[in-house]
Amino acid sequence: MSELYIKSELPNGIAWNWVKESFAIFREKPINFLFLSIAFILFSFFPFIGSILAVFVLVRIFLSIDKTVRGESFGLGLNFGEIIIRRNVLNYALASMLFDLFGMFIVEMLANYWHIDMKNQSMLADKRIIAALGGVSLFRMAFFGISLAIIAFNPKIPLFQALKLNWKLMLRHWAILLLAVFLLLPFLIIPLYLGIILAFASESSVIFAGGFFIISLTILVFIAVTTVFCYKIYVDGICNAR
Repeated sequence: MSELYIKSELPNGIAWNWVKESFAIFREKPINFLFLSIAFILFSFFPFIGSILAVFVLVRIFLSIDKTVRGESFGLGLNFGEIIIRRNVLNYALASMLFDLFGMFIVEMLANYWHIDMKNQSMLADKRIIAALGGVSLFRMAFFGISLAIIAFNPKIPLFQALKLNWKLMLRHWAILLLAVFLLLPFLIIPLYLGIILAFASESSVIFAGGFFIISLTILVFIAVTTVFCYKIYVDGICNAR
């Protein structure tokens, strides 16, 4: 395995290019990527084994993105056979699952401290719970970053080395990465916000159905496009990347 290292400089304007190319690659195979996004969500509903399978789906999305960029065709099969035998992918899946369990434990501890009933659906309207969930999600994003993209294309790289490369990339190019995320999110958050307004601000069942469809489609696109986004950061930010 060739040694991977972080590029010392990234060109001006690359943040916007990441955003444009993320949507452009998605448009090449929208049905395929939406199918994989649906599989990711369905597996995520199952405890323990589902979270591991969801990581396998993300690896499959990364490999499918690479095939799309190379002009190669790929079907709708998940083809977990070549993924499930890789130790670094399994280690990532286990680490991801433990992180999620720890994150939920922290949120529950805060909820108990604030005397909020986690079994009551109204707790999602509490700004403190929203802030806690958002904080855990942001920390998760920073902790794992593009490490799964590194693992997906480097079968022999250990998990901790992939994490270190991710952390070094974020520290060295934090301004560009922050700008890229700032440019990307409006394209995904605005349709989601509009869908929520349509779904819950009207008594019409037709408008509710339209809003719910926009919400569902936006979530699926969000999964696919953000995965492509991580792929672009990996390819452009790390030397010897495929």
